[in-house]
Amino acid sequence: MFKEVGMEHILIEDFIQVVKNSYEELYETGKANHFVIEHDNDIIACAGAFIKEDIPYCFYKEAQYGFIGDVYVEPSFRNQGNARKLTEEVLDWFSKKEIHTIRLLASDNAKKLYQSIGFKETDQMILHR
Repeated sequence: MFKEVGMEHILIEDFIQVVKNSYEELYETGKANHFVIEHDNDIIACAGAFIKEDIPYCFYKEAQYGFIGDVYVEPSFRNQGNARKLTEEVLDWFSKKEIHTIRLLASDNAKKLYQSIGFKETDQMILHR
């Protein structure tokens, strides 16, 4: 996933183990969930839902927000509505958890999809040095 978007260089060396440990804790506390689509017993698409509460949002009246990540669809299954279906499942999960603000990082290819669901681009900026 990171390699496909040219971002594998930002990952720490033991990132798989760190992610595994972090996700286990998030699952145990009910702050994460993943949704998948299978085809012939293979996972062909996934999307993750994470409940976060970090600075500066932790000072807001609604401190918790949802973050959508780990969205991936195998190339041969793209443009078939799989990412939309998973995103809608994630949004339903957030709704059940009473999470009203949802954030994500969208690739250029995915922006149109997220905008069609109702996401708006914000004023956030980033600098990688």
